[in-house]
This record gives sequence, structure tokens and C-alpha cells, in this order.
Amino acid sequence: MFSFLDMINSSLSYFNLDAKLKARIYIGIASAGDVYLAYVTFRLFANQVWLRGFLYCLAMLAITYFLYLNFIFYFLGKTSQFDFISPRFAKITGQKFDSNGKRVGGTRAAQAGPVIANQSNGLFSGDNTIPAVVAIDDYEQHNLQRVVDQLLTDGIFVNDYNGLDEEQIVEQYNETGQPVQALNANSVPPYFELEHDRLRHRLEIYIGINQMERRAVGHIVRIGLTDVYSAHQKYQLYLAGLAVTAGPHKIAGRRGSTILTTANYQLNAQVAYRERRQGAE
Repeated sequence: MFSFLDMINSSLSYFNLDAKLKARIYIGIASAGDVYLAYVTFRLFANQVWLRGFLYCLAMLAITYFLYLNFIFYFLGKTSQFDFISPRFAKITGQKFDSNGKRVGGTRAAQAGPVIANQSNGLFSGDNTIPAVVAIDDYEQHNLQRVVDQLLTDGIFVNDYNGLDEEQIVEQYNETGQPVQALNANSVPPYFELEHDRLRHRLEIYIGINQMERRAVGHIVRIGLTDVYSAHQKYQLYLAGLAVTAGPHKIAGRRGSTILTTANYQLNAQVAYRERRQGAE
């Protein structure tokens, strides 16, 4: 029985599910296991295996308690008055570490970085720019993760939740229903460019701490409502703006705590265009 439940649990890791939906599925799986444990406990007592039955009974009660807490939170959107564990666990894990003085300094760095990066890539007229859809394959995602890690280490990017403390993260999540990403908004890499890859027939995005250490991190598949092939045939295209988004984020937990979850980074791209001259690439 437990092997079967473990197989279901492991298979969920192959799907990119919403954190709340995944939690509800886990509650269902754990409930099935708890019912089975209750049956085993009953059989042990019926066969007068008192010590083992008592230990199984304690385990069943503990699992039932945590199932109750999670059911109240993930299905009813509330916290139970009998939740005595979450506040203590939050203190032990030190989730409020980013409410100290260092957070302020990090916020300043995060605000200064995007300004410098945008200016270094030039200024474009808003009339000739348009959002682009960026696709990221496994190789590019690996490169993107490496570049972001380097920029975080060098202090160019900051995981500061835009300066929000734990309480503010919970408030924002409750208001918007959206997770609060760790990477500050407007995280623009110091160097980025768009290059036509003739071999794979696509427009590749490169970013890095500088041109020498650039890496391919994504490719454009659509510009506005036009597919990239048609747009490239008609216009000369330039990467006017680029920001790294998504990645690790937090959602509200029980009793004012937060839950940290992981996710892949994404790219928001803005492309500048002008009519292609005859003979231009």
C-alpha cells in the first residue's frame, strides 16, 4: 500500500502543478495512507499486539493532526486555532531573516542595477518597440540559471522580494493570489543582445555579466501577434529591453508564515523594429 502511494507521490514531480493544487493532491494521498494505517492499527489491537499497536496509534494521530491543519489551510483558506506547530517551525527555520538592515542595502543595489543596464544597451523609442514571446529549451534554461546565479553572487541581481518582509509577502499574496518572486522586479542583466542563428534558423537571446561571458538563454518565437520568421523577413529587429522574471518564490503559509517554492526563470523581452532595407540581414 505504501509503495503504491509513494509511486503516485513520485510521479507528481514530473508535472508542473500549482503549489496549492499539488498540496491538495498530497493531502488526498496522505489521507489514503492514514486510513490504511488506521486499519493496521485496529488489526494490531484486535490481535492483542499492544505495544506495536500503541505506536501505530500515535503515528496515526500525528498524521491525522497534520492532515487536519493542511485541509483547513489548503481547502478552506483558513488557519486552525489548534495550529501550535507552524509558528514555532517558522522561528526555527528563521524565515524572517530578510527583515534586517542588509535588506535595505540590497534594495538599493537592485534599483541601481536595472537603470545602468538599460542605459548601457541604448535608448529606443516606445513607438517602435513591441513585446516578444521567448521560448527557453533545457540547454538555455541551464545557461539562464548559471548566469542568474553569477549575477546574484556578484550582487547585480538581488533576491530581496522587492524589499517585502514576511508579513508584507503574506498580505500581497492574499490580495493578488499570485506568488511573490524572490528575484527583485526589473532584474535586467548588464549585457544582452539578439543574434540570428543561421544554423538553427532562430533569433537567439544572449545575456551575461559582459559580452565575453555571454550565454544563450532563450529564443524569440513570436513578436507581437506575428511569428518570428515573418517578422524577421520584413523588419530589422533589435533587443530593446530584457528582464529576468519568475524563479523561486513564496506563497502564504499558515499563521503568517510563508512557503518557499522553486520554479524556472523566465524572460520578458521587448523588441525594437524598423523596415528592412534591401540587402540587409
